[in-house]
Amino acid sequence: MQYKKWPQLPLTKLIPRIILGVLLTAIASQAFISFIIYIFIPLEENIVFNWTRFTGIVLHTFFILTIWTSIYLGVIFFRNKRREEIERLELLTSLQEAELAILKNQINPHFLFNALNNIRALILNHPEKARNMITHISELLRYSIQFNSSEKVSLSQELEIVENYLQLESMQFEERLSYEFRIEKGTLNVQIPPMSIQLLVENAIKHGISQLTTTGVIVISSILNNNQMSISVTNSGQLKKENKPEGIGLRNLMDRMKIIFGQFAEVSLENSSNNTVTASLKIPIS
Repeated sequence: MQYKKWPQLPLTKLIPRIILGVLLTAIASQAFISFIIYIFIPLEENIVFNWTRFTGIVLHTFFILTIWTSIYLGVIFFRNKRREEIERLELLTSLQEAELAILKNQINPHFLFNALNNIRALILNHPEKARNMITHISELLRYSIQFNSSEKVSLSQELEIVENYLQLESMQFEERLSYEFRIEKGTLNVQIPPMSIQLLVENAIKHGISQLTTTGVIVISSILNNNQMSISVTNSGQLKKENKPEGIGLRNLMDRMKIIFGQFAEVSLENSSNNTVTASLKIPIS
């Protein structure tokens, strides 16, 4: 019998094995003891073997061994359960880290493609603007490479790169793009996923500002509310029903937020008043 596998058996198979094994052990041990006594200790003649006493001792031994075996198997069972739970959590963590890396790698090429297209559009007719754009994009790439392996960065670090991105886009849109930061000082050190606000700003320009013939405005704000930070990116325009927040970038951001912060994080995109669209992140603060 493979006793090491007993704790893995279902109770319907385990209990009969325990009862049979303990009973046989009790009988065998008492029989062995009786044999030793018969061999080495002389007995008076005409003494009849007492089966009642023998059975009582066997039952007593059976009871003690049953308790000991139950405790032993119980300890092994809970130890195995604990080990399985640790292995499950380690596997889950590894899967989440792999998934997060994949999601981040899906966002960065999308951003880089758009930025390079903007430079290509200006490099012939506006070389000075193109050079300035290259300076800004080098900062963006440095940030992306530096923090690509990071799970979180401070809000102040993210806003720095968003400023670079907006300056880069302002060179292309000129007077058609205006932006403003309304950042609560107490939020600057809060940790957020890298490139998250940049993604929201990029979407605001792509789906909002670029569709306007007049000047569009982007407002980036952050506030603290109890144990939660709210970040919003509001832009001029209106969200069309067929363009609800189901793009790859936003879906990836939702997944990243869920992996990092769990169910307490929120990502939303909706029309707000005065012909504006607001994308919001809500991040728990421990």
